[in-house]
Amino acid sequence: METTVNNTITLSQRLSYYLELTKPRILIMILLTVVMAMVAVGSSVSLVVALHACLGTAMVAASASVLNQWLERERDAVMVRTSKRPLPSGRVAVSQAAWMGWALLIAGSLYLSVFVNQTTMLCGLATWVLYVWVYTPLKTVSWTNTLVGTIPGALPVWMGWAAAEGSLWDVKAWVLLGVLVAWQLPHFMAIAFMYAEQYESAGYKMITIVDRSGWGAGLHAILGSIALIALAPLAVPATGWLTGVFTGLAVAVAVWQLWASIRFVRNQDRQTARRMLHVSLLHLPLTMLLILIASWLG
Repeated sequence: METTVNNTITLSQRLSYYLELTKPRILIMILLTVVMAMVAVGSSVSLVVALHACLGTAMVAASASVLNQWLERERDAVMVRTSKRPLPSGRVAVSQAAWMGWALLIAGSLYLSVFVNQTTMLCGLATWVLYVWVYTPLKTVSWTNTLVGTIPGALPVWMGWAAAEGSLWDVKAWVLLGVLVAWQLPHFMAIAFMYAEQYESAGYKMITIVDRSGWGAGLHAILGSIALIALAPLAVPATGWLTGVFTGLAVAVAVWQLWASIRFVRNQDRQTARRMLHVSLLHLPLTMLLILIASWLG
């Protein structure tokens, strides 16, 4: 049954509801990742191409977020943390969200194809398919959904790389992809632990539900953090004493993430999980900043 939308709301309010469907905070992080990857390629990218890449990526990523919520609207209504989203709260009609999601996908894909290049468009479509039609339905089937979800979560870095005409066979492209994959493990394990009861009530199969001890989530967080330490010198390579400083800082930030993960394993409660989440929210932008600086200096 389609949700009834209040027709007395103003145009600006309605637009804000549509914007909320795109998950703007996640969208901003994705665009920062795209920009970082374009700079990391090492070759000069025109501002026009960069803007086109960001706009096209924003449309495809927004589509994925909208259709993810469209598919999960009934389960979102059950969970406290998601019950106030535009669809379960009735602020946006189900049919409007569906049209919006598909329109953004078509427009974004065509835009990337015309104004950027085919490789960037294909990376965007791969990201969209994996997120909407693989990761989203898998959440109710297997706890491995989080592991699978790290792939579409990381692929925007390849969109930026391809937009700058970088080869996807380049080792650096795979290193950056690995950083984004590894970062998501402590980040999402913290969320899975903090909201385990809500996920269970909505019928999701998270590792924190299958393994209530928290050890499984802790192990994944630690392994992801160790991978971040190993990848840091490759993502921020030392080509001299100055870039070596930034390499050391990248390793230190990754060690900080590992320490937060170890604390979570040693004392599994909401406080340590929240601390691990907060560290992850600082780790990624700091690491991306260091990659940008090292790329400019290199």
